[in-house]
Amino acid sequence: MPEETSLEKRPLDLIEEIPLVTGIEKDEELILARELTVHFLKTIKAIRFYPPDNPATKGFRDQLFKKFQSFLDKYPSFVLRIDEFSLSFKENVFYENRDPKSSLAFSLYKDGLKELRFIRGVEEWEIQELLDVIRGSESINQMEDDVVTLLWEKDFVHISYLATDEFLEESPVFIPENMDQFRSNLINKPLAYNVQVDILEEGEADLDKLLAKTIREAPIRDRNVYFLTSEELERLRIEVEKETDPTVVFNAIEILFEILVLENEQEPYQDCINLLTKMLDGLLTLGQFQRASDLLKRLYHLIETCDLKDWQAEAIHKMIENAGEEERVERIGQILDRESGIRLEDVHAYLILLKQNSIKPLIKLLGELKSSKTRRVICDALAVIGKNTIEFFTPFIDDYRWYLVRNIIYILGRIGEEKALSHIQKGLNREEFRVRREAVQALGMVGGPRAVSLLIKALGDRDSRIRTISAIHLGRIGKHIGLKALLEVVQSKDFYKKEPDEMKAFLNAVGMVGSNEALPVLQQMLEGKSLFGAGKRNEVRSGAAHALAMIGTSEARAILERGKNSKDEMIRNACQQALKTGLTKE
Repeated sequence: MPEETSLEKRPLDLIEEIPLVTGIEKDEELILARELTVHFLKTIKAIRFYPPDNPATKGFRDQLFKKFQSFLDKYPSFVLRIDEFSLSFKENVFYENRDPKSSLAFSLYKDGLKELRFIRGVEEWEIQELLDVIRGSESINQMEDDVVTLLWEKDFVHISYLATDEFLEESPVFIPENMDQFRSNLINKPLAYNVQVDILEEGEADLDKLLAKTIREAPIRDRNVYFLTSEELERLRIEVEKETDPTVVFNAIEILFEILVLENEQEPYQDCINLLTKMLDGLLTLGQFQRASDLLKRLYHLIETCDLKDWQAEAIHKMIENAGEEERVERIGQILDRESGIRLEDVHAYLILLKQNSIKPLIKLLGELKSSKTRRVICDALAVIGKNTIEFFTPFIDDYRWYLVRNIIYILGRIGEEKALSHIQKGLNREEFRVRREAVQALGMVGGPRAVSLLIKALGDRDSRIRTISAIHLGRIGKHIGLKALLEVVQSKDFYKKEPDEMKAFLNAVGMVGSNEALPVLQQMLEGKSLFGAGKRNEVRSGAAHALAMIGTSEARAILERGKNSKDEMIRNACQQALKTGLTKE
């Protein structure tokens, strides 16, 4: 205990950041939730303050998992809400620090994380990997990754999250990327007569290059100095506002849609389509994906609700299809590379409206984008567009870029068609661990007898993480065949050589099947003697008892009830703990 006391001095002190919450003294759930939150925060501070191999860090990690177990044994889930400067549980604020530099809440919130959700059955490896993500978030390149993206790349079964990209809008943009930004940053200071105005003041050197690019055809000898009176500056502002007023643009779009409804002549109708196409390109160039998607949605609505002639419907369909041409998709990629001011959910809403001709250009873009965040958006959109067209994706399974193969397998898993399994199987043979992991995840999403057989094969993978994930998916979808394979592993001599986390995952998978067929094996593991050390024996007994509780039948409960009165203390403790979980069905 002295070691822990010394640890909780200044580096891990949270006293000033934990507000006093009244009225929870008699609510056991809120009391436990507050204790869990506080220890979660102390653990984050510990892993950031101490080296990874420090005994204190390991102590905090181990204790945190026990506290999660203790809470989730009594309650089905723990949902931690993340606001800008506070963390709360069921509207009770358990942490608050308004200093962005030191606030643990802000460090999670700034990447768009709104909630962390933990459900009963959370594994120790999941908690450890979550902590690793949080610890690693301090050193990642924010232009390429963030906490949400790192969580997305994990294979958590019992941890999920709620996230948005709203915070991206608040990121400072120093170089104007559209006219709105130019107007908002235009400085209007009271000017004396014939005052010299330096538009490159305060370090805005890049503006010179921007101006040179946009007014090449009218070069100015001295771009640094302009002479404007206050009246001239005001007239300039008014003219700019008139030319770029969004109301004018939207009114023009409204008029064009009215023409599409009323016009019966082909030539003016096509002229109207051409103008709408140019406006769509303009919106995309400015990064206005929400407005661009609204425009496409109105075109779809026009087709569905209006009595159009064949040539009219064909013209609209052609415009929608042209929105997914390679040239336009490349332009979208250039905009996404900038990232500043782009709401990724708006990008997703636009992309899912594209036709299947956009699939190959989007896959090409997927292999070129540097940011994991934008690649994730492309993947999710392709999973929607690519329904019933896996032939567009399968040629890329053999690509030399492992990250592209991983993304293609993720998309095939999301599409969920059994005919993709032979292609997903190729991912199981790749050297890169992350590709094999994605293949196992995809097999679990597709399901079916063929997927089960491939998951059984993956139980022999050389990486324990792959074996663990395969076991969990077998427990979820494998039924009788999967159970047989799982039982063969847990009864083998090599099972006791596995690490505790992997042993527990296999036993949990057996419990997930929920079949009485597993009871004799689990009972033997719970009550039988073992040639291995007390530590492994205790792990196995605890895991077997937990699996019995997950099966939840009256027969499984009877085994636990008998074990609760055993003369062996380890058996008694394992059964009592399992019965407290409340997972049994009767």
